[in-house]
Amino acid sequence: MKKAVAFLIIFLLSMTIVKSNETDSQTMWKRVDSNSFIYQDGIIGTEDIYGFSFLLKAYNKGQYEPVSGKRILYTLTQYTIDCDKKKYKIGVIDSYGERDNFISGDYNKYAQFQPIVSGTSVASVAEKLCKP
Repeated sequence: MKKAVAFLIIFLLSMTIVKSNETDSQTMWKRVDSNSFIYQDGIIGTEDIYGFSFLLKAYNKGQYEPVSGKRILYTLTQYTIDCDKKKYKIGVIDSYGERDNFISGDYNKYAQFQPIVSGTSVASVAEKLCKP
């Protein structure tokens, strides 16, 4: 009987810890729009320009085609924004499947800054990060 009670207590404690970790993980991602989230703890100010680098998680709403027959659930994209020029570039984009399994990735070392388009996730983030 004592072993059963001890097991039950350990089980409940471990479930509380797991649930707490899930909640912590979810709170680090803040909603930007209907299917995009920014990683709050990963926002980094750039050294060479007035700007920021950040990760954006975007859930697939039909815009991403399957890769090698695997359905993409979401992408993680590393953006850099130039607040003065109101431009952005994409450095890394990784695609993930149903069980957070990595599907494909691309590093664009030749990425060029391009204008931030109004109404996009990047525009929403720039609006909050770039202060006049």
